[in-house]
Amino acid sequence: MLRSATFRVLNSLSNRTRKILDRRSYFFTMIFSCLAVVLSLSPRLVLSFLLLLPAGMAKRKVRLAIANSLFQLDYPSESLRYLEQSLRVGQPSSDEYLLRAMCLFQGLGRFHEAMSLLRQANDRNAKEVKRLGLADVHLRVLENVWARHIGHTATLDYVVKLGILEGRPRQDTLLYVPRGGHVGNRFLLNEMAVHLRLVENFVDLPFDVSAVPALHFDYLAPRCSDQTTAYFWELAGKTYKRWHQEGRGQLLTLPLEIAARGWEVLRRAGVPPDAWFVALHVREGTWDKRRSGIHGILNAEIASYLPAIAEIIERGGWVVRMGDPGMTPLQPMANVIDYCHSDLRADWMDIFLAARCRFMIGTSSGPAYVPALYGVPSVLTNWWPPAQRPWHGSDLFIPKMLGKPSHGQYLTLSETLREPFSYCHSRRYLSDRGVVVEDNKPDMIRAAVQEMLDRLDGQSSEDAEVAEMRSRADRIYESHDAFGMAALTCEFLRRHRELIV
Repeated sequence: MLRSATFRVLNSLSNRTRKILDRRSYFFTMIFSCLAVVLSLSPRLVLSFLLLLPAGMAKRKVRLAIANSLFQLDYPSESLRYLEQSLRVGQPSSDEYLLRAMCLFQGLGRFHEAMSLLRQANDRNAKEVKRLGLADVHLRVLENVWARHIGHTATLDYVVKLGILEGRPRQDTLLYVPRGGHVGNRFLLNEMAVHLRLVENFVDLPFDVSAVPALHFDYLAPRCSDQTTAYFWELAGKTYKRWHQEGRGQLLTLPLEIAARGWEVLRRAGVPPDAWFVALHVREGTWDKRRSGIHGILNAEIASYLPAIAEIIERGGWVVRMGDPGMTPLQPMANVIDYCHSDLRADWMDIFLAARCRFMIGTSSGPAYVPALYGVPSVLTNWWPPAQRPWHGSDLFIPKMLGKPSHGQYLTLSETLREPFSYCHSRRYLSDRGVVVEDNKPDMIRAAVQEMLDRLDGQSSEDAEVAEMRSRADRIYESHDAFGMAALTCEFLRRHRELIV
């Protein structure tokens, strides 16, 4: 029997992954498989046909699967239109709330409208908790989505720190990861488990396992202690800011034996004992092993990082390129290890590289969230979306640019932080509005690396003009509720000073 199709909305961020086709329903699984192929060839043609069908003609779960495929293929408007059929057939499910919210804010840039939907989903869960007689449960319950990807597990850091700031005992933050489920990085999960209560067997839960979905602390839009719903980036940003203001340090320290093993692996790969290295990760993800889909806007070309690699080598460092074997291979270069295409890969080694590099060069992807857990800074390049300013004050970042080719100009910082641009991931939607997303130029990336190296060497690249522009950028971000403490690079500010308004 074919395995059921799986509803996955966020590459890194969805916490309500569910099986959406009945495992027993071979017929519907086969239909969905065929539709998925046709959808990939002509989504609008398929949608035109589907919208003519009565709302009750297709199973609700099948409709949800089709809508998810439309969304992933970067047809958010069409996905949303098809989802509206669910409104005519009973109460929307939690998955339908989530996908509709994703279509609205990642697809169409309507963030506030999406948050309204997510609040409704949280309110619905709160009512279910009361119905189950669990209103007195004061645990912060996390589902296994927090363990599925390395970036999700790294994000547990803010949840733990939030609990500490609230005075919450360690055992009162419960992470349920059923045995046999997918874990993105087991070593990092074990590192984080020291600071919370990890449960892997349902019989060890203090309530029935069926209550987990209603009790869960949502990854994307968590329900806070005061019963309000917050976007996770805002909640984490405020948590990290308070943590920093109180002078608190990192939670994690790489075990000495792991550090020794990692350096030995690098030594065998040719890295001298006294050398330093920079970790590099450039997202090249696809949603179906062929297409980048709506989240392809987070991708970048590894070739544009070659000048930055050259800068590191010229200064005597090494570069270890992280990722998976499906990534574009790097050309052979001295002092460069294409780790993602090597037999060195291991979950613990991934964390060693992030924890012991001098700094990481990253993009909007999971590995970029790991270095800060160990007090290591990052240069975050090709950052997206605009309103998700990186969290940590030790980091430098360069956002992707939004341009209007017909006008020969870029959007200002303030414009990018407003709807529909602030959270939009859909190149198709942006293009329909005459706006294109431009990746960072290779020389801009190299300048960012130079700035980080100078900073670490105790040489400031910031002059009075840059300092003033950074202060102005801070005010603009804060006025648009774009939370984070990372600094725009000097070169970005100098080159685009007219946009910092």
